[in-house]
Amino acid sequence: MASVLNRTTRQYLASAHTPDYPTVDWIHNPDMSAVVGFDSRYWVITGDVVTLMDAAARASLDAAALEAARDSLAGQLDQTEDILRAVVLMVLDELNAHSAKVNALLTAIDNASTLANLKTAVAAIADLPTRTAAQVKTAIRSKLGV
Repeated sequence: MASVLNRTTRQYLASAHTPDYPTVDWIHNPDMSAVVGFDSRYWVITGDVVTLMDAAARASLDAAALEAARDSLAGQLDQTEDILRAVVLMVLDELNAHSAKVNALLTAIDNASTLANLKTAVAAIADLPTRTAAQVKTAIRSKLGV
């Protein structure tokens, strides 16, 4: 029995029957002292030697993994059946409604020549409705699959 390390997957087995692990794919009794305590993604295998990436390479690998994770999370907004996407789109609709209201008020102010004109223009702007939980649920449901 000996320890073995897969050259491709970096799977390490502390006790293995070595004839079951061909040396073309596995390193027998590798010296793991340089990588103890570090995740296998930081290991560099060259021939039968296992070393550790330097700090800059590890930081670069971590930064790339973080970017990939962020891209994956942002990619949820492309999933038409995702609840997060539906909620974001519903909130976006609400924000746009509020922006339209503010813009209408600003336009009324810009175009008013008298206080009476301003009052008339503002009175013509529709109030924003309050929402119930049932309406929010319906709004979210309408965003799924779209």
